[in-house]
Amino acid sequence: MTTEHPAAPIIERFLDWATDPNVLILDTETTGLHGQVIELGIIDHDGRVLIDERFNPTCPIEPRAQEVHGISLSDVQDRPRFGERWPEIRDLLDGRRVLIYNAQFDTARICTSLDATLPHWYETECGSPGGSRDLHMFNAFNRGAECVMDLYAPLAGNWNDDYGTYRWAKLADASAQRGIDISDLRKHAAISDCEQVRRLVQACATLNPEDFPWIGREGEPSGTWM
Repeated sequence: MTTEHPAAPIIERFLDWATDPNVLILDTETTGLHGQVIELGIIDHDGRVLIDERFNPTCPIEPRAQEVHGISLSDVQDRPRFGERWPEIRDLLDGRRVLIYNAQFDTARICTSLDATLPHWYETECGSPGGSRDLHMFNAFNRGAECVMDLYAPLAGNWNDDYGTYRWAKLADASAQRGIDISDLRKHAAISDCEQVRRLVQACATLNPEDFPWIGREGEPSGTWM
C-alpha cells in the first residue's frame, strides 16, 4: 500500500484553487498595520480585473506605509470612502471563494474601514437583533477567506523550532522560490499583488510532492531527509 506524501494535500489544494472558476483573489494597500484600506484589488480566476480602486481614508497614512506603497493622502483626497463602495464590493464577494495572501490582515483592515466610513453598518435599520445584511456578508467573507500565505509556508521550508510551525514567506520571496516572473508587475500595488498571487497558485499547482522531503519530518536534522 502506497502512503501519500505529506506534501500532496498542500499541492492538491493549490490545484483546487487554480482550477476553480469561482475563485477571486483580493489584496489591499492600507494606511498602516492597523489602519484603513486605501487601495483594493480583486481579480478573477483568469486574472480579469474586477475592482482596482483607491479610497479616501478618515485617518492619516503612516509614513512607513507610504514608503512601501507610495500612496499619499493627496493621491486619494478626491476618491470615495470605502463605505461608499462597500455594496458593490459586498455583492461581488458574495458566494465566491476568496484567496488572500495574509488573509487575517486584509479582512481586519476591511472591517476597520467599514467601522470608519460606514457608521452602524452592522446594525439593522429597525434595530432588531441578528445584525445587518452587511454584517452577515462580512462574517461569511471573513470566515471563508482562504490564506495563500498559510498554505505556502511549508513549501518555503523555513521551520521554527520555538513555535513548532513554519515561518511565513513574503509574497516576493515565495514568487522567487517558484521562479515566477513578476517583472511586468508594479511592487506593492493591490492589483499587481493579486496577479502575483494568481501566478503563485498556478505554479504551486504543478509541483511534485517529492521535492519537499522536509514536510512531515519537521524537527529532524536535514541530513536525515536530504
